[in-house]
Amino acid sequence: MLFSPVDLRGARAPNRLWRAATYEGMADPEGSPSTELDRLYARLAAGGVGAIITGFCYVSPSGRAMQPRQCAIQSDARIAAWRRVVAAVRAAGRETRIFLQLAHAGRQTLSSATGRPVLAPSALASPYFRSRPVAMDEAQIRTAIGEFAAAAVRAQRAGFDGVELHAAHGYLIHQFLSPHMNRRGDAWGRDRLAFLREILGGIRAACGEGFPILVKLSAGDFHPGGVDIALAAEYAARLDDLGVAALEVSCGTMDLALSIFRGGLPTERVLTHNPLIAGRPAFEQALWRHFALPRLRRRLPPFREAYNREAARAIRRRTRIPLILVGGIRSRATMDEICDSGDVDVLALCRPLIREPDFADRLRAGEARRSSCVNCNACAVMCDTATPLRCYQKEISHDHRD
Repeated sequence: MLFSPVDLRGARAPNRLWRAATYEGMADPEGSPSTELDRLYARLAAGGVGAIITGFCYVSPSGRAMQPRQCAIQSDARIAAWRRVVAAVRAAGRETRIFLQLAHAGRQTLSSATGRPVLAPSALASPYFRSRPVAMDEAQIRTAIGEFAAAAVRAQRAGFDGVELHAAHGYLIHQFLSPHMNRRGDAWGRDRLAFLREILGGIRAACGEGFPILVKLSAGDFHPGGVDIALAAEYAARLDDLGVAALEVSCGTMDLALSIFRGGLPTERVLTHNPLIAGRPAFEQALWRHFALPRLRRRLPPFREAYNREAARAIRRRTRIPLILVGGIRSRATMDEICDSGDVDVLALCRPLIREPDFADRLRAGEARRSSCVNCNACAVMCDTATPLRCYQKEISHDHRD
């Protein structure tokens, strides 16, 4: 099953092993992708993945994240560069599909990054970013919906096979979905799916029925009263008739980022490179190490292979939409077992493909049975810097906790 084709609404991928969205840090200051990104995606396509989902692209200046080299699709000026990226994937000759992930950071950013007020459904600050956002008014909500639709049109014009809406990991759409983050008393709070539903309708009207729209959901955001598996499954059931091509099942938010990734906590890299911690005085870093770090370790869920599978099973029972599973998938045995079970339709990998862009072909040829990624998370920590994405395994100690 793993290397059999999969049909989505409006697209067919040659196999079920996909590259999950991964921040690459390969854009210029205006958000145009660099030729470095062309080469990365070409390597992934040549390496045999069935589809590539790009790193998250901001749909408007107010939706930009704090990462300094984030890609954008916020204006027509970005289309030509994205056409070049798509052409590089097509040139690999492997029928690899490519989807552009659309995102708005919402409260998970800084005014210093956007040059604008931080926006969110409610004026509730992220405990990680700590910027108190402005509760969006009706005009700002409608503007954001239009920005997603306009970004999808640009992706279509650039030649993408479809788009993925980032409704996970605590970004703006997730903020509307979460009862913890969305405390509005109006229609956008009474029906928390309304924001996502309006975005889907706007894209469908602008791009046509044949343009695939994927949606990425967090089945649990680790906030009291927030999104859990049951609520994510309810949302999935309500999306059944809205033309979604596939649902990607993930978990967590950037408020506790390593809950998304699991694995090691590279403390020294955090203290040296994280932009919200590295610039603090030495005594504050010492306090963080002594008091906050032990608490953080206790809160982090342990790594285990395919750690979002139980959530995917629960969602599968409520929806007919094809499912993509991401999160800790490492071995061929697990991949085959999940595919044969019918729990999901596609498996998406992130960190293994940072280390081995040709991992899919190596699995197919029997040259590999398990990823050599050790889940150290150095690559994840370095995503908050201006350093382009790469694997750091050769540089780290084998004590993956520090």
